[in-house]
Amino acid sequence: MKFGLFFQAPEAAGRTHAERYTELFELIALAESLGFDVAWLAEIHFGGAFSLISNPLMLVPAIAERVRRIRIGTAVVLLPLHHPLSCAEQAATADLLSGGRLEFGIGRGSIPTQFHGFGVPVAENRARFGEALDIIRLAWTEERFSYRGTFYQVDDLAVVPKPVQRPHPPIRVAVHTAESFAHVADLGLPIYSGTTTTPLPQLRECMALYRARLAAAGHAWQSDQMALMLPIHVGPTPSAARDAMRPGVLQYYKNLRTIFSQLPDSYGDHLPRLRMIEENIANLPFERFCRDQAVFGDASEVVDRLQAARDELGLSQIIGWFDQGSMLPRAEVEASMRRFAEHVMPKLA
Repeated sequence: MKFGLFFQAPEAAGRTHAERYTELFELIALAESLGFDVAWLAEIHFGGAFSLISNPLMLVPAIAERVRRIRIGTAVVLLPLHHPLSCAEQAATADLLSGGRLEFGIGRGSIPTQFHGFGVPVAENRARFGEALDIIRLAWTEERFSYRGTFYQVDDLAVVPKPVQRPHPPIRVAVHTAESFAHVADLGLPIYSGTTTTPLPQLRECMALYRARLAAAGHAWQSDQMALMLPIHVGPTPSAARDAMRPGVLQYYKNLRTIFSQLPDSYGDHLPRLRMIEENIANLPFERFCRDQAVFGDASEVVDRLQAARDELGLSQIIGWFDQGSMLPRAEVEASMRRFAEHVMPKLA
């Protein structure tokens, strides 16, 4: 079992963007000292209220200079929004400068503001993702290659540098819907999911589908097959943990509303999701969120719930989002991380 942390780093009142990045670096340094294995960085565009991290690959070498052991993952690089040749170059450079510590998390993306901003039709995200992944793998493993696709063409190119990790950095694909679980299972690739987008009841069904499709395609279950991100807070008591996180959960939905409401009227497909976000803000379903999407409690409760998830879902990595909504004082975030490392990790390892 490996343990990771997820960072989204939204804007915060009274702090500059530079200060938020410094805080991110300091928390990752603390995480390394506590024994965490991987720091995962979001990729979000055009929504500072939701995240200030628009280019996680650029942060990898900066973090690697400050810590010596912890691996650094992207959660996730949105392949449809990048040219695959440029992405292959950037990721290989990040792997090289980090001494081979890159975890290459990738995904299709679903937030419409990002596709609108880059002028990419959301309907093309799956096809673009597939072509981009093919090209990136060829760029890393072949001295020269050519490729003919619907969106990208490559004519006898040699892409450099090559990554340190051979044949390439570990690839993990973000999945959140039954369709994406099935598709990635057919490819045989390890997955990354999160309870904020795929609550536990839905996740159980999706994981059953993933296992069945993985086996049907002839792919064996690997030791690193499934990583799961959950909002986690380890408090002195269960009630104190939940009380501490209620403002952050509400703020999370408000941040979501900010980015989903910044779209022209022509983007009508997002309106049902926006209405759901508005309903959650007006009547926060906090008890349901605690049950199906988060693990907030004292150390004993967190251990019990994560052990159950590990055993039921076959988790190889648990990734904690220790400051969902960024409403906790810094000292409380650090205290939760320390409790998790001291009292939870040894019981799950």
